[in-house]
Amino acid sequence: MSELANFHQFLSVKLNEFGASVSPEEALDLWRATHPSEVDFKQDVKAVQEALDEMQAGDGGTPLNEFDAGFRRTRPIV
Repeated sequence: MSELANFHQFLSVKLNEFGASVSPEEALDLWRATHPSEVDFKQDVKAVQEALDEMQAGDGGTPLNEFDAGFRRTRPIV
């Protein structure tokens, strides 16, 4: 089955689940979230591997409270 046919089937299922409450942009976002491109998938795998390598080398990352404070400064709460 082609990617376009898969997308059509996906849209049919989502319309049955959510009705007309899903915008075209939301439907496309849902598709992309569950069907990443091969390039995106490879980039994600590479990023995870790099993070794991850094952890094994002793990098403990950013403590949650520091990340949270920085995130909240840059993202308004809606």
